[in-house]
This record gives sequence, C-alpha cells and structure tokens, in this order.
Amino acid sequence: MTETAAQLQQAMTLHRAGKLNEAEAAYAALPDGAPEHVDAVHLRGVLALQRGNATQAIDLIKQAIQIRNDVPAMHSNIAEAYRAAGKLNDAIAHARTALQLDPNYHACRGNLGLALAAVGDLKEAEKELRKVIEAEPRNAMAWNNLGNVLRMAKQQDSALAATNKAVQLEPTNPEFLSNLGQLLVEDGDFEEARQRLENAVKLAPRLPAARNNLGNLYRELGLLDEAAHQYDEALKLQPTLAVTHNNQGQLFQQRGEYEAAFGWYQKSLQLNPNDVKTLCNFASALSEVERKDDATKLYHAALKLDPQCATAMCGIGSGLRRDANIEEAREYFERAVAAEPSSSGGHLGLAGVLSELGKFDEAEREIREAIRLEKAPAAAYELLASTLRKKLPEKDYARMKEILSELKGTRPRARAGLLFGLGVYGDQTGKFEEAAASLDEANQLEGESLVKRGLNYEPEQHTEWIDSMIREFNPEHFERVKGWGLDTEVPVFVLGLPRSGTTLAEQVLASHAKVFGADELRLARESMLSVPGVLGLSDSVPDCIPKLTQQAVQQIAEDHLQKLRARAPEAERIVDKMPENYVNIGMIVTMFPNARIIHMQRDFRDVATSCWNVHFGQIRWANDKQHILSHFANYKRIMQHWHEVLPGRILDLPYAAMVDDLETQARRVLDFCGLEWDPACLEFHKTERTVRTASLAQVRQPLYKKAVERWRNYEPWWGDWYRQLDEIQSG
Repeated sequence: MTETAAQLQQAMTLHRAGKLNEAEAAYAALPDGAPEHVDAVHLRGVLALQRGNATQAIDLIKQAIQIRNDVPAMHSNIAEAYRAAGKLNDAIAHARTALQLDPNYHACRGNLGLALAAVGDLKEAEKELRKVIEAEPRNAMAWNNLGNVLRMAKQQDSALAATNKAVQLEPTNPEFLSNLGQLLVEDGDFEEARQRLENAVKLAPRLPAARNNLGNLYRELGLLDEAAHQYDEALKLQPTLAVTHNNQGQLFQQRGEYEAAFGWYQKSLQLNPNDVKTLCNFASALSEVERKDDATKLYHAALKLDPQCATAMCGIGSGLRRDANIEEAREYFERAVAAEPSSSGGHLGLAGVLSELGKFDEAEREIREAIRLEKAPAAAYELLASTLRKKLPEKDYARMKEILSELKGTRPRARAGLLFGLGVYGDQTGKFEEAAASLDEANQLEGESLVKRGLNYEPEQHTEWIDSMIREFNPEHFERVKGWGLDTEVPVFVLGLPRSGTTLAEQVLASHAKVFGADELRLARESMLSVPGVLGLSDSVPDCIPKLTQQAVQQIAEDHLQKLRARAPEAERIVDKMPENYVNIGMIVTMFPNARIIHMQRDFRDVATSCWNVHFGQIRWANDKQHILSHFANYKRIMQHWHEVLPGRILDLPYAAMVDDLETQARRVLDFCGLEWDPACLEFHKTERTVRTASLAQVRQPLYKKAVERWRNYEPWWGDWYRQLDEIQSG
C-alpha cells in the first residue's frame, strides 16, 4: 500500500469513528497529485453533507466527478446532496446516472425513489422502491420509505401494510414505529397507535416526528393538553417543523380558540408556503367563523398547487352550495370523488347537493359510501338520518348510538351532529322522550361551539336592531319615500320565522308556470347594509335611513333587481323566501312599492319545536331556549309594526290553514300576486327544482297534517317553555 493510500485509509477510519474534524483535516492533507486525491475530495463532500452543509457537499463532490465521472457512489452521494438542497431534478438525474453505472446499487435506487416522491412522481417512486424490496426483501428502510410514498399516494391500506413490514423487520426502530403509529391514527385504530407511538417516544425522546405523531393521537382522543405538550416538545427539538405548527393550529381550532389557530397556521405557511394540507386546514378554520371569502381564496390556492386536492374541491363546493350555485357545486364534489374516491368528503358533499335536487336515492348511495369509508362517520350518519327520517333502518340507528358512545367526551361537534340525527329518528318514530333528550344535548353542544367560534347570539343587539327598524321605518318615512323605488311587480318575498312554512309557500308558487323560486337570498339584507356606502356616509345603517334620497333608493333597487333578474330573466314573478326578511320589510317596500310580501304564520310552539329539531349550523339563536323566546318576541313586535305602518301590504298566510285547505290558500296567494290559477300549484311536490332548506325532504311529499300541533309530542319535557311561547304569541 502506498503512503497516500494509507493516509486515505486513516482518514476514512476517523470518518467512520465520527471524528469529523480530524477526518476532514486528514482528507485535506492528501496531495493534489495523488491518485487517492479524488476519493478524498469526494469523501470531504460526504462529510459536509453529514454536517448539513449541502451546498459545500455539492461543490466538493462535483469537483470529484469532474476528475472521474464513472464512480456510482459519487453520483449517488451528490444526488443526496442535491436532494437535501431541494434541487430534486438534479438529484434524480445523478441517481439515474449512478444506476446506469451500477444497476444493483440498491441504496441509490431507494434514494431515487424518495427524490421522485418529492417531485410528486409517486408511481415512479413506488416502482423504484419495489425494485429495491424485490432485490432485498429484508430492507426495512425500503419498506418504510415505500409506506411513506403509498401514504402520499393516498393508498392507506397498502401504506399501512408496508410500514408494518418495516416494523416487523426492525421492531425497535423509533422512526418506523412513529410512521406506523401515524398511519394507525389516520386509520382510526387509536389503541394500537397509542402503543406504537408511546413506545417510539420512549425509545427516542428526542425524535421530533415521534413527538408530533403522538400529539396527533392525543388530539384525536380529545386529550388536548397532552397533545399540546407533545407538540411543544417536538418544536423545542425542531423549531422549524412546519407540520407541527399546522397541527398546533388544528388543536387550537378544535378548542375553538380561532385567533390562536390562525397564528399557528400562518407560522406553518411561513415555513412551508406551499403546504396544501395547511392551506386547507386554515381555510376550514376561516369557514367555521364565517370568513367564507377568505376561506375560498385559500382553497383555490391549495387547488392551484395540487389540482387533485379533494379537500380543496370540497371546500370550494361547499361555498358554492352555500351561495346557491348548485350545479357548479355538484361539479366540484364530483371532481373530489374522482380525485380521491376513498375520501368521504366528496361523497358527503355530493349527497347534500343530490338531496337539494330531490334525488334522494342517489344521495343515500353517496352517504352509504361515506359510511363505508369512515371508521366513525358521525356526519354521514347525521345526513343519512335527515334524509331517510322514519325509514332509517334499525341497524343504522343502533350504529349511531355506538359511535356516540365511542366518541364519549371527544369531538363535541361530531357528537352534536349525531345527536341531531338521533333526534330526527326519534321524532319520526314516536320515541319522543329519547328524541327530547338527544335534542337538548345536541343544542347545548352546538350552542357551546358557537360561543367558542365567536358566533354567539347577543339578544340585546338584536333587540336594538329591531328597535331601530321600528324607529326609522315609521309612517313619516313611508310618506316621504312615496313614489320612489322601482315600479315592478317581479319581486315576491315569502318570509316569517324559520320553519314556519316558507318553503311550502315558495314551492306552491314556484309550481306556477310564470313564477321562479329563487330560494333563500341575501339580497334584501345586502341592500339594507349598502345604504351608507351609496350615500357616501360612515354613519350606521339606521342613522342613514332618514338621509335616503330618491337617487340612492333607485340605485340600490336597480342593483337588487338586476341580481334577482339574473336568476330568471323571463319570469313574471321571482320568489325570494329568506325567512328573516321580515326584519327588512321597510327597506323592501321602499325599494319595491309593488312587491308582494307573503307572511307565513305558524304556532310559536310548533316553530320552536321544529327549530329545536334542526341542526341549522348558521342560525345563532336556535340552540338556546331563552334566545328563541327573545327572538320570537322581537319578531312579533316588528310584524305588528309593519302591519300598522303598511296596512294591506302584507298577506298573512297561516300554515295550519294551508295544510287544512291547500287550494283555498293557494288561490289567495296567486290572487294576491296578480296571477291566474294554475292547477300545478296543488301538485307542488312534483315540481322539479333545487330546494335548499331543512324542509327539503318534506317539500317533496304531498301535504301532511301531523306537523300541526307537533309540539304536543314534547309537552311532558318542554311544557314550561311552551307556556312561555304561548304567552308571547297571545300577549
């Protein structure tokens, strides 16, 4: 052995012993002209990569390759340096060169698989890793990496099998245990996941990924303090771990601490701006606090980064559905199902759209698929119960109760949904005591959730708003604006309390050949809120009402009518059946003096019972019995005011009378709207159109009378509440 060869061997011995400073000095001491010099330069590059200096590693190994370009190890190691530097295409190119030189270089092939996965070429990555495993069936790292790639490809079962194989081969490898634990968390097998993850942390307490994944498990179990501790420990070890910042965001979102959640998501995106999962989680949190436009922007950003992101498609679809763009929403949900058939979100979203279109059999198929795909499908069962109602099979009812028990104190919003579903089933099958208990707990949970999300109802604020409407829209106002607004008979407003029969009235009208039912629109409220801006003032809306000018009213009315007309350009009448437009009647008459206003009336006790049975989500006053009392009192007060200042302008339509004698009441409505009789109005349940309401199942059926005096079913449990409601109604 030559002297320089001995020097190289000594340097390599130091390197293998972990004495990196001494090894580097020994490599550098080899003379430039020595045959071993190229190896020394190459190994100095490997040493730099070990120290985390990928740039220096690339420079050194590149020098070595320029001297000798036929050494597979050099190409393999520079590929790893390029991968560490994020230069993935260069990494792939050098790995392929190494494999051309040595097709049996399995370690390099495994690294090629990781680089391919990083650029999103998951099929090629899987292919390369399977070649490694075929050659080396006991290569635990290759099995682990294959599991990671299959997880990225959303092949959950295959990923679980591959990672499980890695753990079988190396049972005490904390990285493999951590990866397996995370997959088990995602699969819903929390018991085994806990065993694997707690073992991983015990074996390697300083492994950030294991801490992070154990935090994920604790979060799923509802052990939020324990989860926060694990996330904190992970970030102490690796402060730049973007995924843990994202997970902290999810934890605070689960707690209902939204500002904190937003902060964590923002930190995560600062570290990894293109992380699609974080963008979607951030969007979901924004959506929960009704920052819908901001949420939609983030979902679109995620979809631009990953055109196959089913979560983003579902988020966009939900926004479109909320805004009554049903066909476009359906397209996004169908795309989500096509992109990720194994995810329940697309199936559930599509089921909701199909229900609105009256395609209940198709909706049930989508819900059943979502149930098949999830381990604890609370949302799917809630939708199934709402869709099938009394036709819900007993085995589904039993499974709902099992899931409720499994959730215990975790996932309060999921529990609320299941309880609402059980309430629907109990109500429809005559199990009223059980329904009452389920609905009381469901509304309590939903009310607590609204408070946490900053969406709680403030009765005093609503009372002040009603006071201001009564004060400003007085007889003098209507005398002053006489002759203003638009001379059109197109708008028809069906309004009243939610669950008072507005959907039925609209469906009857929409069955007429000359009428279009536009469903629940926000246009009247938007017109009201636009007043200060149109006037160029910064005053409150009520303070601006006396300052309205004819020009401003004309502008607001024209904008409103244009948006309304866009929905049905040829219709003689267009129905907006937003129930709570009863608050906006003053502005409606100001804009449209000839608009028809149909006021649905129903026994307060039946309305309250129905509201208590429905998981509205966005109606903030419907989950507290005292809030319902306050809201109904204000409703009665302002409707009395409108009748006093606008005599004869509003048609009162009792729900009970409509159920008792549909034809007489339908003729009254058509006559009030200036329309000739159309027999199709009596067969409203056959009219094919989108219906967006909690009543969508009922409105597809002929009229039934059991909804009248429905409150009597619950009088043994809610009797005091009913007495208070009756006092407000008759007072």
